[in-house]
Amino acid sequence: MTALAFGLLALMGFLGAAWWFSRMKTEKAARMVRYLLAGGAITAGVLLSLRGAPVLGGPIGLMGLGMLTQAMRRGARGASGTQSPPPQSPSGRMTIDEAFEVLGLDRTATEEDVMAAHRRLMKKLHPDTGEGSPALARQVQEAREIALGYLRTR
Repeated sequence: MTALAFGLLALMGFLGAAWWFSRMKTEKAARMVRYLLAGGAITAGVLLSLRGAPVLGGPIGLMGLGMLTQAMRRGARGASGTQSPPPQSPSGRMTIDEAFEVLGLDRTATEEDVMAAHRRLMKKLHPDTGEGSPALARQVQEAREIALGYLRTR
């Protein structure tokens, strides 16, 4: 009976952890998984070494330490590892030239070109992709608005 109660308690714990994990933002969840995997590898390496298999436990423990170091470095510079956006003009709003530069276009582009460049960049730099950040997504959005405003008044 004790084993059944312990099993049900463990199952409820795992289900609660899964529910909590499913509610996390992508970058925070990825960081947590890196820490858990690193901790598991370190633990497995230590246990294997203590149980008489240091030839196997040593490399696994060292791999865990490497994973932990890498996860901590990523956490220090931002989970996505992307660069911060370039500084804006003193007015706080980017210029027309900066907007076209962000989109990778020149002033002869059409509205369709601007929309296609915006779509391409947002697929790459959206915060949910894990590669982008909210700041970069806002910058691309602002560049699209400025470029379209320029093209419509031209």
